[in-house]
Amino acid sequence: MMVTFVSQCEKNALNKTRRVLDSFANRIGTNVWQTLITEEGLQAVKKLLRQTATKNTAVSCHRIHGYNRSELDWIVGNRSKFNSQGFVPVHTTKQNVINTQYENDWHYLPLIKSLTALSALFHDWGKASTCFQDKLKPARSKKAISNPLRHEWVSCLLLHAFVNGAKQDSEWLARLAAGEINETEITKNLATIKNPLKSLPPLASLIAWLVLSHHRLPLPQDKNKQELQRDKTPKDFKQLFSIITADFGYQNVGDLAECLKFPDGLPHQSQQWLKDAKKWATKTQNCETSANTAIANGAWRLVLHHARLSLMLGDHYYSSCSADPEWKTVLKLIANTDNKKNPKQKLDEHLVRVSGYALNISQTLS
Repeated sequence: MMVTFVSQCEKNALNKTRRVLDSFANRIGTNVWQTLITEEGLQAVKKLLRQTATKNTAVSCHRIHGYNRSELDWIVGNRSKFNSQGFVPVHTTKQNVINTQYENDWHYLPLIKSLTALSALFHDWGKASTCFQDKLKPARSKKAISNPLRHEWVSCLLLHAFVNGAKQDSEWLARLAAGEINETEITKNLATIKNPLKSLPPLASLIAWLVLSHHRLPLPQDKNKQELQRDKTPKDFKQLFSIITADFGYQNVGDLAECLKFPDGLPHQSQQWLKDAKKWATKTQNCETSANTAIANGAWRLVLHHARLSLMLGDHYYSSCSADPEWKTVLKLIANTDNKKNPKQKLDEHLVRVSGYALNISQTLS
């Protein structure tokens, strides 16, 4: 019969078992032997191994049956070095995996991660405006200046314009995955958009909400409250998002036109931003069914709650960090300033890094 011996011995036991096995079989690996042997010879090997066995001895014997089958015959020494079939473990863990079926039932986690990633990549696009960039210049940043339109609202306008009336999420996600972003088309009619969260397909609506609310939730002003009280608060997903306008705390007094001009371009001109956007647009295309299910059963509120948490933590954390001195970009756009009111992080750097940290946070939710 044909047999294979496998040694998992340690320290001095390794040399002792090698001397025994080398006398009866051919060494075909560092700690593996194989040979044709009789039943009496096999018993002699087992007896000699037992005579020299210590706590560091561990040798298994496998009988070969036919061309593609073997079975464990016996083990001499430390049986914990092998499982019940004689296989050697290659990975170990101290984690309690007994109840993993309860711990890993986050069916919406891929959707949460996709929403977090894309919303992070778009969340500060509005900072590319002339108004916001002027606000960050050292000469003007000595005192706080309120923008006529908050940058979150401008970011939503840009996202709405990019979706460009798509009825299905697959349409605009396919364009994003291909890197097809026409800046001229996106920016030409922003002033005409009054309800940027209205008439968007499901995934685009969820992302727009995260972009809009990553600093503050939209709160109805007096006239909005009267209208909501008269019409009752809408419960339907589309109705709820369609009523939000700039009056919900996103518009101040000032020149709105300056908030809708982008002379230095938009973040899509950054190769690293575009690379990440393509990657997550492709991944998000697989989440359409999950998003529709969440909207139908009401789980979308909890999905947004977790995605918003991840986005806000990632944004707050990276905003507190110093700028990456090795970041290379063609953009002149700035995202924020340091304690001395000097420009700090590049806008595309900020978007990409926030996306990365927010994703790490969302991954730990489960």
